[in-house]
Amino acid sequence: MSLSKPAGHLPQLDGLRAFAIVFVLIFHWFPPDALINQLPNGSIGVTLFFVLSGFLITQILIKNRNQILAGKNTQTAVYKNFIIRRALRIFPIYYLFLTFIYFVLPDTSDVSKYPAYYYLYGYNFLLHKTGNWGDLLSPFWTLSVEEQFYLVWPSVILLTPRTKLRGVIIFTILLGIGTRIWWGLMGNREGVLTLTCLDSFGIGALWSYIVVEQPELIPTFRKQLLWATLLALACFIFMLMQPYTSFFRLYQRTLLSVLALYFVVHATFGFRGLSGQVLENPVLTYLGKISYGMYVYHMVVSGFLTGPVLNVLSRFSPISLHNPWIHRFTSFGLLVIVASLSWFLIEKPANNLKRYFTYSKSPA
Repeated sequence: MSLSKPAGHLPQLDGLRAFAIVFVLIFHWFPPDALINQLPNGSIGVTLFFVLSGFLITQILIKNRNQILAGKNTQTAVYKNFIIRRALRIFPIYYLFLTFIYFVLPDTSDVSKYPAYYYLYGYNFLLHKTGNWGDLLSPFWTLSVEEQFYLVWPSVILLTPRTKLRGVIIFTILLGIGTRIWWGLMGNREGVLTLTCLDSFGIGALWSYIVVEQPELIPTFRKQLLWATLLALACFIFMLMQPYTSFFRLYQRTLLSVLALYFVVHATFGFRGLSGQVLENPVLTYLGKISYGMYVYHMVVSGFLTGPVLNVLSRFSPISLHNPWIHRFTSFGLLVIVASLSWFLIEKPANNLKRYFTYSKSPA
């Protein structure tokens, strides 16, 4: 494959999504002091999702912004279709599941006390105030961050002059780092507000800018990224050796974003050999396709569905099925089933409606 510019569908990115959701599952399904959780698996998975979003969303917006500059589209049409297409992708199962928790499992979440925060995609603000990570819906803070990013970022890309866009993206990265340090100094190091996540989105967006606007710089960018990745890896290892309360932890998301970008960039062109075969494995790419549903449902499947299923299966099993590993493997199988049903019955039909909201006269 050419090393100058990627093109077409990028199946290895689906493989990366699969790895991202697996990291999240490990974080939530294993004890915090387990050996496998000595890495910040939740942060790794979430950061990879953020960098992927920054890359893919910005690429769509820049291509359509260029169509506007060429007089082939309008800002209003692009923004409207972008928002509608995002809503068709994320709203259906989000609101259905949220309402299910509200009525069926209200005691497991703050949604019954503060429904507006959840229904208006402001849950990350509530979590920033309460710090209630025991909420069954606590992983939804990332969905609020993504939605807030989707609402604002199109205007940034569409309204920024072409010559200023790279500088704005770099400023966005610095803003994310700066706000996370600021709130860290104020005593809140959770980093769940959208401003504190902008470096991850911006790092993905920077790669998108290079691909679309300055493809001649791709070889140089990739060489520089290799050195940045090695430095980020060394700093990350050093950070892991520091106490959890160390100030260095405030740079964790930035370091992980650089590491994530390395894989995103190489998956954009296609890893070769065994790495490429793994990322393009049909099982992994399928898990990547249903990863959104897996993210939405994973807490309730593990906490409320797996137990009753194992109770039923235990009646027909000669051995005890009640041990942590069996619970996790059963949870994973059930999660894949639930997310698959969600995909084929809800998400895919909603996605098909996107054909009515295409980016007129713009690249697919």
